[in-house]
Amino acid sequence: MVSFMIFGTVGFMWLEKDFTMLDAAWLTETTLLTVGYGDRLPKTVSGQMFALLIMPLGVGIVAYAIGIIAGSVVEGQLLNFLGRRAMETKISKLKNHIIVCGAGRVGWQVAEQLSKDDVPFVIIDSHIDILQQYGQQNLLFIQGDAREDDVLRQAGIDHARGVVAALPTDADNVYIALTAKGLNPDILVVARADRMESEDKLYRAGADKVVSPAVIGGRRMAMSILKPASVEYVETVLHDKEHEIDLEEIVLREHSPLTNKTLAEAQLREKTGAMVVAIRRGQELISNPRASQMLLPGDLLIVFGTRNQLTAFELLASAPKKP
Repeated sequence: MVSFMIFGTVGFMWLEKDFTMLDAAWLTETTLLTVGYGDRLPKTVSGQMFALLIMPLGVGIVAYAIGIIAGSVVEGQLLNFLGRRAMETKISKLKNHIIVCGAGRVGWQVAEQLSKDDVPFVIIDSHIDILQQYGQQNLLFIQGDAREDDVLRQAGIDHARGVVAALPTDADNVYIALTAKGLNPDILVVARADRMESEDKLYRAGADKVVSPAVIGGRRMAMSILKPASVEYVETVLHDKEHEIDLEEIVLREHSPLTNKTLAEAQLREKTGAMVVAIRRGQELISNPRASQMLLPGDLLIVFGTRNQLTAFELLASAPKKP
């Protein structure tokens, strides 16, 4: 368009000797934009022929350029709108999912682990530039303030499994814990705490579990100095993507064939290859249970093994009890 504007201005100045640069530019622009005021007209035959030449070419170029610009704007807005609507539809269908409040460094680690375990989740953050990185990974997100009731309802807190409060400030995480428990008293809330003195406040606000990245990082650094081989082993079996070893929590139901049996009688290691490392019974935690430990209905078993072993363990625990 600019090149054609220059071409028309120079052409009219060369053909119409009494035209100033402003006259030539005016006539060129009115021709290109089809305004046609009529106050500037070519007086010579060559000028009129030149005008006839640039009219269809210029109008075509302008129409094409405007179409490209308008199409890009409309198409971009339309794609964003359709993508947003499709994501909102997916979020509204989520059940038993996790709501991650905060898309920063801690939130990203939570999202990676949930993705690895194929657990449905939605991320809430107020910064769209950060959320766009999650969108590139085809992850579900909502732009908004996670402290607000409407935003948490939009994320499906009424039928969610849990909430992770991973915002940078402890005050915001306290507010999220209060809001989440107010909307869904039965939901599990795990909150991040940067300061030790904030842990009690988070528990009083309704958090079921408080995690301090600074405390965990400090303990791991100390253990890396004191017991490097042990830390390396734990890192390898739990965090190395080349290994499939993982931990799983399995609740024993009344009809499970494992209930009212000892670990020795159940022969879990022989049948599945997985190992029971702990049993939670109410408020009691039984670590490294003995072979004589009885399994009761309602026990939560913490099981260690590969993904295939854990799957076999789940199938065995959920199988109907033989008469």
